[in-house]
Amino acid sequence: MEKLNSVKNKVSIIIITYNQVNFVTDAIESAVKQEYVNLEIIVSDDGSTDGTAELVKKFEKKYPERIVALINKNNVGITKNCNRALRVCTGEFIAFQGGDDVLLPGKIKTQVEWFQCNSNRVLCGHQTEVFYEDNSKLPHLGRIKLREGYGPLYLLKNGVPFGGTSIMIRTNSVPSDGFNENIPSASDYLFWLEILSKGGEYGYVDGVFARARRHSANVTNRVLEMSNDVELTYEIFSKKYPEYKMECIDAYIRNVLYYRGVLLLKCGEKTEARSHFLKTIIRKPLYFKAWIRLLHSFLIKL
Repeated sequence: MEKLNSVKNKVSIIIITYNQVNFVTDAIESAVKQEYVNLEIIVSDDGSTDGTAELVKKFEKKYPERIVALINKNNVGITKNCNRALRVCTGEFIAFQGGDDVLLPGKIKTQVEWFQCNSNRVLCGHQTEVFYEDNSKLPHLGRIKLREGYGPLYLLKNGVPFGGTSIMIRTNSVPSDGFNENIPSASDYLFWLEILSKGGEYGYVDGVFARARRHSANVTNRVLEMSNDVELTYEIFSKKYPEYKMECIDAYIRNVLYYRGVLLLKCGEKTEARSHFLKTIIRKPLYFKAWIRLLHSFLIKL
């Protein structure tokens, strides 16, 4: 990916869309209505067939000073679509938004102010409200695991502490190849890790500044598929940054091998789940969670 050229204090919001005709109006309008002036909104549609692309074009005509529409005739997948949007960003900072999520007032302004306090700050998140399209559950605040830190170690061990639609980054921290296109869906995890690979600071601003929509079409619902992408993330990151090899191995054991066992157990695949728990124990004998889950797999009736 060619080097991104950024304009000082400008913010680029990337909105990724695909067959979200029922949600995209709320998403785009929430970005347009941000009170921050120096703002561009890159809406990249990945070959939608439900009318989403046509809606995006209408918004570009309505707000030509703010919106850039990228309409892809063919579906290339979320990672390539993200890179397509990333290439045209001109902001000093980049915020990310799903085509089904909603930004709340003050988000952009508050995060930019956080970045301006220190040039070593490269990634910022905030609290989001999770809500369910089918009203199957009550809205609730997303889990914030850690508010601040430096470098990729915490993210390797525990995953990303902020929801994707809450994240803003400093553009000059973007890895040279953008989102790694060898990872088909959950490429954002590696992207955040690489942004922090040089020891930059990540942090949190107080306040609920976005709403994350949950529905049956969410990419995050495909948890086992996402697990494969996470495994690939550790493999790629450890090769590219060998100083983190041991941390990647440990993360694979806990966040892939063990976690797959938990998922399989929930699906009623007790034999396969036990195999994963045993493999976890062999590699990490003192990981007591795996022992407990293994025992549980023999005691429960599914």
